[in-house]
Amino acid sequence: MPELPEVETIAKGLRQAIVGKKVKEVQAIFPKIVKQKFEIFQQAVTQKKIKGVRRRGKYLLIDLSGDRTILVHLGMTGNLLFVNKASIRHRSETKSIGKHDHLIFKFCNPNTHLCYNDQRKFGKIKVFNTDKENRVPELKKLGPDAIDITPSEFADLFKKRKGRIKSALLNQHIVAGLGNIYADESLFEARINPAQKIDRLSEFRLERLYRSINKILGKAIKAGGSSIDNYLNVDGRMGEFQLQHKVYGREGERCKRCGTKIRRIKINQRSSYFCPKCQPIKY
Repeated sequence: MPELPEVETIAKGLRQAIVGKKVKEVQAIFPKIVKQKFEIFQQAVTQKKIKGVRRRGKYLLIDLSGDRTILVHLGMTGNLLFVNKASIRHRSETKSIGKHDHLIFKFCNPNTHLCYNDQRKFGKIKVFNTDKENRVPELKKLGPDAIDITPSEFADLFKKRKGRIKSALLNQHIVAGLGNIYADESLFEARINPAQKIDRLSEFRLERLYRSINKILGKAIKAGGSSIDNYLNVDGRMGEFQLQHKVYGREGERCKRCGTKIRRIKINQRSSYFCPKCQPIKY
């Protein structure tokens, strides 16, 4: 599932590609990807100008003229791909609509459109009134963004919590944006075991985890995210941060820091990768 760095990379690409463009029409190949009546969505979006693109946690927000905002959650395998018919860069074939394109935003410029592509169809798209953003169910309970708070604020979010730190990092109501990849990579950077009980972490170690999260997320954004499975940028390019993974997906391989074999355990049914020597549990 695309996490904060992937969604931030897509948002940046969309800002460059579609801001200022006017939506001529919306074509639905798989209307159920829109989580409201498609006719309502279509009417709200058509003939609107793209004013800006933002990110909240793992959600993309595309602001339109007329005080409307499109919410996009990419699910497991979703992508937003910008197509310029005069220079198709993200398709191996010559046609501009791909097999798993489910929603097409056609712009007034006849050579360009934006495709929502999703192999597994777990994504979500809807439109809402911009001034009602804090009432949107998907957004109103989101915790603060992982890169928008101070170290002490981050530590305060966890001080009185129980349970395992990895589970808490994945809880979008506590802190928004992290998923399996960057939680594992950040915990390795901070030398904290993913199964570590939160109440055994000092404020110093929590603040060190915060700095590790920001370091890892910063590097991942710079690298364009991690291309695991289907993730692509808006112009069809893969991210490159997967080449820098220290633990995620490396079960049985040697730790790049100490040489110990990387282990994988399940925490709340989610795989967690760590180095048992670099990340011992503190009791």
